[in-house]
Amino acid sequence: MTEHVLVWHPKVPGDVPAAAVGDDQVRLIGMPTGLVRPARQALAADQLTPAAREIMDAVVTDLRRRIESPEAPPMRFSLAELDESGKASIADILGEGDVWAKVGVGNAFWRVVESVLAGVWRLESSSADGTTQEWIEVGPVPQPILQASRELPRTTIDIPKQMPQGAMNAPFLLAELQDRSSSYQPGAENHIINFTLLPITEVDADVLTQVIGQIPLVIRSGGYGSSRVFATGLKHVWAVQYVNGMGNVILDTLEIGGVPVSVLAAKEDFEDSAERLAEILQAFTS
Repeated sequence: MTEHVLVWHPKVPGDVPAAAVGDDQVRLIGMPTGLVRPARQALAADQLTPAAREIMDAVVTDLRRRIESPEAPPMRFSLAELDESGKASIADILGEGDVWAKVGVGNAFWRVVESVLAGVWRLESSSADGTTQEWIEVGPVPQPILQASRELPRTTIDIPKQMPQGAMNAPFLLAELQDRSSSYQPGAENHIINFTLLPITEVDADVLTQVIGQIPLVIRSGGYGSSRVFATGLKHVWAVQYVNGMGNVILDTLEIGGVPVSVLAAKEDFEDSAERLAEILQAFTS
């Protein structure tokens, strides 16, 4: 374990109405606090509405398409035309998976939850005027995450010429992060800086987090090997922390590159999800 874990304090852009506080310093004010809906009773075979069935059939079709084209852009299916029964039936079919995220882009807050089918995501957005919308999205990672990671981070950082007393590795790490960030090409393998193998001082940790900063994008995984991913304020730089059952950080890293692979759905996921969803739908009448 590192001697000093990086502590991230999310900041929101000027047009998002609030600072980030609470929930281990990752909950955005104004964003609904719960990502997981209450559990429901399983649906009977005749309770899947025709409109909901149409959406689920379209999801199966898109999943099968991605077996051959896993890098295709995310496909989104609106739930706006469904009644509460239709939305409930889809929620029960998809369930709640192990990956969820909170994203602030512009004046909208997004809640993202991966379903029990990898690569199939449930999205909810809340705008400043109180309007809420819901979608199902299919893809390696949802569009709001991609949009935030492209639009919000800076391309350069201002590395202090004078470091505070106690700083040891911060100047070299900041220079490396800037260099790797500016030279990263999409599709290249991510580079990982492991602070478990490179202990840093408390001053180093403070300098790194203050200079790099953070955008309002947090991804959490509650599955085997729980992790939390913070998008930093420097383009292509992600903080990835793995935690144990007590919530203590056991592996603290910075990852330079695209969205960390631990978050992404792969070709095999789409193939498995297409097969499983098709089998589930066979139990429902159209």
